[in-house]
Amino acid sequence: MMDVTIAQPGELNRDVLDCAETLVRSAFGHSFRTHDWLHGVDGVHVLVTENGQLLAHASVVARSLCHDGEVFTAGYVGGVAVRNDQQGRGLGRVVMDHAEAIIQAQHQLGALNAVDTAAPFYAARGWLPWRGHTQADTPDGVVDTYDPDDQIFVLPAGVSVDRLSDSTPLICDWRVGDLW
Repeated sequence: MMDVTIAQPGELNRDVLDCAETLVRSAFGHSFRTHDWLHGVDGVHVLVTENGQLLAHASVVARSLCHDGEVFTAGYVGGVAVRNDQQGRGLGRVVMDHAEAIIQAQHQLGALNAVDTAAPFYAARGWLPWRGHTQADTPDGVVDTYDPDDQIFVLPAGVSVDRLSDSTPLICDWRVGDLW
């Protein structure tokens, strides 16, 4: 029987977090670094298990995004992974259904930076590709973060997309490692 667990920050023990990290690392391979995992540890975790085995994971982290002088609370999605031998069962849809529900209930926007192969999945779910410039509010001030290879998506929750113009940069808050 498949179970879905929503765990608030600090509710997961070390063994479960280690298992989730192993799952996510196996999905992303060598490109996934320690800080990538640490970005999501303090988020709300969505775990799909079956017979005590972790099959899928996602994390929603509270972040701030600024656009045209307005600051929005954002649920930033990361660590989305499905165990290789379980792909094709709709488990990615299950974790994202729950992640998006968390965003809708607690944030004004959702945001994520997708790997190329996942971009069509998010677009089909209603996530909107961010076509404008990106920046980050760092300890040294606002810096340009635009990378044409990024696949940044936003999901309107309490904010109309009409308020987000691609002609104005989307600015994320600071974090160690990759900013988006």
